[in-house]
Amino acid sequence: MSIKVLIVDDIPETCSNISRLLSFDEEIEVVGTANNGKESLSFLEKVKPDVILMDINMPVMDGIEATEKISFAYPGISIIMTTVQSELEYIKKAMIAGARDYLTKPFSADQLISSVKKIHQLDSRKNRKRAPASFSDPKVISVYSPKGGIGTTTIAVNLAVMLHQLTGKKVALLDMDLQSSDIGVMLDLKRRKTVNCIVQDIEGLDQELLNECLCKHSSGIDALLAPPEPQYAESVKPEHLEKILKLLKQQYDFVVIDTSCILDAFTLSIMNMSDEILMVLALELTTVRRVKNISELLKKLGVSSNIRYVSNRSSDEIGLNRREVERHLNITIDNHISSNGKVTVNALNKGVPFVLSNPTAKISDEMKKLALNCAGTLQDGEKKRLVSL
Repeated sequence: MSIKVLIVDDIPETCSNISRLLSFDEEIEVVGTANNGKESLSFLEKVKPDVILMDINMPVMDGIEATEKISFAYPGISIIMTTVQSELEYIKKAMIAGARDYLTKPFSADQLISSVKKIHQLDSRKNRKRAPASFSDPKVISVYSPKGGIGTTTIAVNLAVMLHQLTGKKVALLDMDLQSSDIGVMLDLKRRKTVNCIVQDIEGLDQELLNECLCKHSSGIDALLAPPEPQYAESVKPEHLEKILKLLKQQYDFVVIDTSCILDAFTLSIMNMSDEILMVLALELTTVRRVKNISELLKKLGVSSNIRYVSNRSSDEIGLNRREVERHLNITIDNHISSNGKVTVNALNKGVPFVLSNPTAKISDEMKKLALNCAGTLQDGEKKRLVSL
C-alpha cells in the first residue's frame, strides 16, 4: 500500500518540484497540493493523506497554525515541516505545533523520501499500539487550584462553553465551590434552583428533577449552581454528588466541575469521580509551593495519574520561569492561559464568557487549545467541524 502525501506550499513551482522528487519512489503517491494552510484543511477528508509536507510561511494560514489544527483533530496524520529557515526557533515552533520532522530547503530526493518513509513507519507503528479513545464516553473534568483567586472558575466556565462550541456535544457545568460560588454571576444566570433543590429530595432524584434544577445558558451549556448562601454548603455530601454525576453522564458528553481551593473530603471525592483534573497554577512562589505539596499528597492518595497542569495569567515579562517551575515540580505544564485583565474583567462584568465576547483574542485561542486537549480523540464527523473553526 502506497504512502499518500499531501503537499502544502504557496509557490506552485515548489509543489511541482517536490511532487517530481517524490515520483522517484513507487511506494509514495502524491494525492494533492494546496496553496496555504487553510486550503489544506479542506483536502483532508477527500484525499486522506498519511503524510503532509507543510511549508512554514504561507499567506491566509501559515504552516504552524495549520499544523496545530491538524495535529489535534487528525493525530494519525504525520506532518513534516519544510522551510528555507533553519534557525532553532523555527524548528522549535514547528515541533511544538505537532510536526514530526523538519526539512530545510533545498533538499534532495533522498532526504525527502527518507524523511517521508521514516516518519510514516514510526507513526504507523505508534498508532497501531495506541488504544483508540472513545469520544462517545462521557468525560468528567474537575478544575482545581490549591490557592484561591487563581481563576479556576473563569477557566471552568470558558472551558465548558468552548467544549460545546468545538464539538457540538452536550456539556454540563457544575458549581461545586459551595462556599464562594461565582458561576451564576459569570454566566448572568438567575439563581432559581440550585444543587440544594436536588439534595432536599435526593431519594426522589431522577432525570426530570435534575433537568428542573439545571439552568439553561444561551451558549448551549447547562449549569447546576451552588447554594445561594454558604451555610447551605454542608448539606451537599459526596454521596449526593455521586448520584447526580451518574445521571448527568447519561445525558451529557462532558461534565466540567468548578471546585473549592480547600482540599477537604468533598473536593477529594470530586477528584476521585473525575476522569481528568485540571490543576491550575500561577507562576509565582506561593502557588508553586502549594501545588508541590498538594501534588505530593494526591500522589500518595493515588489520584495523581490523571492531572493536567495549566498555568493561568501566564506572562513572559513577570513571574517565575516556566521551565524552572516544571523542573522543580517534576511536571509538564500542558496549557498556558495568558494574562489579560482587560478581556477577563470586562467579560465578568457583562456576565458573558470571554470566549464569546472576545473570540479572536489570544486568551480565547489558548482556551480553545485547552478544550481540544480535554476533548481527546475526535471521530471523523467532529474533525471536519473542528478544523473549519
